[in-house]
Amino acid sequence: MLFHFWEYLLYFLRKENSHSLHSPFYFSLYRNLKIYLKKGGNDQIEAIRKDFLGSNYKISSTDFGAGSRWFGKGKRSISAIMKRAGSPVKCSLIYSFLCKQTPAETVLDLGTSLGVNTAYLMREVKGTLYSFEGDPELLALAEKHLRPNPELYLIEGDLKLSLPKVLESLSTIDFVLIDANHRYAPTLAYFNAISPKLHKKSIVVIADIHWSGEMKSAWEEIKIRSDVGSSIDFFDFGVLFFHPSAFKNHFVLEI
Repeated sequence: MLFHFWEYLLYFLRKENSHSLHSPFYFSLYRNLKIYLKKGGNDQIEAIRKDFLGSNYKISSTDFGAGSRWFGKGKRSISAIMKRAGSPVKCSLIYSFLCKQTPAETVLDLGTSLGVNTAYLMREVKGTLYSFEGDPELLALAEKHLRPNPELYLIEGDLKLSLPKVLESLSTIDFVLIDANHRYAPTLAYFNAISPKLHKKSIVVIADIHWSGEMKSAWEEIKIRSDVGSSIDFFDFGVLFFHPSAFKNHFVLEI
């Protein structure tokens, strides 16, 4: 917890606004993002979020990742999972907006959870969305409101086993949301696995980049890779761009 608070203080001191964006591409992206956010959340999806927030139904947890700051072992209520582990509507909308900036033909969602972010991504997907979740009970709850949808594949199981199988069948990937495991080595492994399939119009989002020292280290290492063009740190998540650029830009922005 102290690490997270300290990271936010550093972020607060470093964050910039649109006046710092001298690149026409990023200035336009940031401006259009703010316009997109003014539309607000989707009523149907937000009704699903509200139902989850009001549910006292408890499930057992199957966690392949770093666990949670808030939950111990044993059963957890759906309302607590949605409140503590779910993305706020602003983040869901930003993920959706960023997906829209790509061809959105092949989209990966690493960490379905209750499927709220998945539902927002589906609004912009033009081809196929592959959504991965390790917890069978969470996936079953997500499936109830995400199905039927022929453009959506819900994939259960440990990502280190399920992701490579899906990647074998894909030639390119347009958008990826990495919101699973939250540890250094697995995060790097996921990125290394998908990176050969990325192209200059791809966008990758890594959630919770300031969640822990491990996640911060993974983010700092990935964003300076030679195949990454530029990055944006929004604190709750980081965004990676891959289009060729004469200079790497690493922005710290607020919304």
